[in-house]
Amino acid sequence: MLLMLCLITCANVKAQFDPHFTHFSEVENFYNPAAMNRNTRMNVVGSLAMQMAGYTHAPVSMYIGANTAVPFGRMNNSIGAGLFNETMGLFTNRRLFLNYAYKIGMGKGWMNIGIQGGVMSEEFNGGRLKLETQNDPAFPAGQERGTTGDLGAGLLYVRGDWYLGASAQHLNFPHMELGKTEGKTARMDIKPTLYLNGGCNIELRNPLLSIQPCFLVESDLDFYRVDISVRGTYQYDSALMYLGTTYSPGISVTAMVGGKLRDVLIGYAYEFFTSGVGALNGSHDLMLSWQTDLDLFKKGKNVHKSVRYL
Repeated sequence: MLLMLCLITCANVKAQFDPHFTHFSEVENFYNPAAMNRNTRMNVVGSLAMQMAGYTHAPVSMYIGANTAVPFGRMNNSIGAGLFNETMGLFTNRRLFLNYAYKIGMGKGWMNIGIQGGVMSEEFNGGRLKLETQNDPAFPAGQERGTTGDLGAGLLYVRGDWYLGASAQHLNFPHMELGKTEGKTARMDIKPTLYLNGGCNIELRNPLLSIQPCFLVESDLDFYRVDISVRGTYQYDSALMYLGTTYSPGISVTAMVGGKLRDVLIGYAYEFFTSGVGALNGSHDLMLSWQTDLDLFKKGKNVHKSVRYL
């Protein structure tokens, strides 16, 4: 409620705009436009995050994205797209973006250079306000919406079983105007957000077992968050199962579980906040991903090469 009042009554508001997904390593393309082209398949991933369960009007975030290498230029080009929607009380945030990345060889590995362009919108539903004084001119009576463009860029370096990425979102300092109240224009200014992520795959003596540590650091130079995650994976043929945990200093501890059968990976995580919100008011995170082979340029056909699950 405090955030809502600040947005409506102030002429200029700056905010930490991007949400946090517990399965950040699976929705890496949401944070970094260069995080593509690890394989020649089409990769589709979706995530649903229900934050601070138990609170009224708590944030609910949804993301779905897809990316694939394109069959020209020795498969060094990759494209992707993403759609994001978040509801938080009387606010609705939306983003639609396109990504492009180009792969170059570098030492014993390779690097992707990626760019992102899209649009974002912020909507405030003033018609749902419950005020003591009806028709208060300090608050909008209906829906107010602002729309703006959005730019991002990123790098991803991969060598063997480890990777390191860096990216920046909202490089154009986007702002949105959400109408006027009492002669003042309510405007939301969005600061650029910086990300650093990395991880590796560690094979154990038992060929069926492996460990995947990874991390994500995000900051807008005022706010910052660090997440360190470790997963233990058991894989036999096309079946896979994992258990893991994530620690975010001063914020939360997360438990996660998931599995993969052929091409479909599904995961669930619960985030226990350590900052006073309460263990029973944590966040749920559900992730689903899918991969498939494509051959759009096969002679005589313009169909999927295979709908086979891995």
